[in-house]
Amino acid sequence: MPTIIRPPRLAQGSRLGVIATSSPIDELDDAVIARGYARLAEVGLEVVEAPNCRRAVGHTAGTIEARVQAIHDFLTDPSIDALMAFWGGHQTHQLLEYLDFELFAAHPKPIIGYSDLTPLLNVITARCGLVTFSGPAVITFAKPTLFDYTVRWFERVLFEGGRELDFQAAEMVSTNLWYEREDLAMLERPSQGWKTYAAGVARGRLFGGNLGSLLLLSGTPYWPDLEGTILFVEEDEVESPETIDRLFTRLRQMGVYDQVNGMVIGRFPDSVEFTREDSLRDILDVALRGYDIPVLYDVDFGHTDPLLTLPIGVEAELDAAGGRFRLLEPWNKERP
Repeated sequence: MPTIIRPPRLAQGSRLGVIATSSPIDELDDAVIARGYARLAEVGLEVVEAPNCRRAVGHTAGTIEARVQAIHDFLTDPSIDALMAFWGGHQTHQLLEYLDFELFAAHPKPIIGYSDLTPLLNVITARCGLVTFSGPAVITFAKPTLFDYTVRWFERVLFEGGRELDFQAAEMVSTNLWYEREDLAMLERPSQGWKTYAAGVARGRLFGGNLGSLLLLSGTPYWPDLEGTILFVEEDEVESPETIDRLFTRLRQMGVYDQVNGMVIGRFPDSVEFTREDSLRDILDVALRGYDIPVLYDVDFGHTDPLLTLPIGVEAELDAAGGRFRLLEPWNKERP
C-alpha cells in the first residue's frame, strides 16, 4: 500500500458532493430525497448534487463518462469538501478503468458510502493511499428512522478525528425490510451485542465492505493486497444462507484467509433468514476450516441500522474474545 494520505476533517458548513455512481436517484420520491438532504443539513453539511444523479441512461445514473466526470469535478472543485454516495446499485466497478487516480491523491477529500461503493473505496485506498470511509450514504439519512448512533459515529469519525478510537456496539438495532411494510416502520429491538466466532487478537489495516461487491474485483488488476489486513465484510437483504456460504467459500478458495489477520462481519438483515439449522456459524465452520484467525460478527455496519463509519486503510486492532474493535492511528487531519 502507498504512503497513507489522511483527508481533512469536516466542519460545520462543509460542502458535500453527492454522487450516484450506479443507479439514478429519481427512482425515489422527491420527498424522500429531500428528507435525506435536510438531515445532512442538520448535521451541518451543505449538499451539492452531481448533475448525473437524476439522469437515467438505461439502468445507470448517466453514462460512464458522466459518472466519472462528476467524481473528477467534485475532487478538483476547491469548494467541495467531501464526496458521499447517494446509494449503491450494481455498476460502480464499471468506472474504475476510467478514473484518474492521481486526482484522489492530489485532492484528498473524505469519500463516504457503502454497498456498491465498496470497489471504489478499496481501490482508491489501495492505489493512492487515501483513507476512504465505509459508512452511511445519503439513503441512510433519508430512511424513515435515522439512528442517533449512526449520526454520532459519523460525526465522531469525520468531524472530530483523533489518534485512536474504540468503537462501541449500538444498544438498539433495526433489521427488518421496512420498505415492504405498509407503514414503512423500521422495527427496533435491543441489540444482542457483538459476538465472538473465533477468539484472538489481530492488528492490521482495515479493508472491506460489501462482500459481493468487493469480490467483483477478484481476477482483475484492481483486487487489493489483503496481506496482513483486518477484513470487514457485510451483505445485503437479497442474500440467503446459500449465497452467503458461496461468498465465504470464494474467499477461502482465493487464499484470502491465508492473508488476513482477522475478520469483522457486519449484522445481516432478517431477510437473509439464517436459522438454528442453517446459521452463519455453520457456514463459517466450513469456510474457515483449518484456519485460526479471530472473527467478530454482528457488528454495526452493513445493510441494517444503525451503522458505524469505518476508515479504510487505517491500522486497527480486533480483540474478538473481548468484543473490542478499535483504530490505532489517526484517520484524518485538521482542516488547513
